[in-house]
Amino acid sequence: MSESVARLVLSFVDEELILDRENVNVEARGNLMAFGFAPEDFDAELVEQALIVVGERLRARFADVAGPVTFYAWYDEQTGQLRCSAASVEPSDLPFGGRFRPADSPAPVLALMTADALPGVVPWTDLREVAAEEDAGPDEQVEHTFPVFAVKLTR
Repeated sequence: MSESVARLVLSFVDEELILDRENVNVEARGNLMAFGFAPEDFDAELVEQALIVVGERLRARFADVAGPVTFYAWYDEQTGQLRCSAASVEPSDLPFGGRFRPADSPAPVLALMTADALPGVVPWTDLREVAAEEDAGPDEQVEHTFPVFAVKLTR
């Protein structure tokens, strides 16, 4: 299964990617690919190598493009999927509604996948109400941050 996940990740390089600096959210959704996995067959090393190769190949493909373009991958815990996309933004400006932290390595993203025994299942007891940022007190953590493997493709 991990070999097939790694192959699917590698196929991202062959996709026709949308670059639309005027609407980064449409661009990011249009470039989105999602990959499910079976925890018992998951080999993080194979998938890590695939993500690194995708970043390298896309960097070569977009070397002459003006302006920022970033390839990025993250683990969506609610769906149990590794997700990849590309957008015309800097790694620190990726189009997420939540707080994220860019990572130079896929390791933190894959660690979340490796630790997830039931991908796509969020136990009721793990759910909690989160205050809106404007309603939060000074000591409340408003949002959970998550790692995103981000590779800037342009100079």
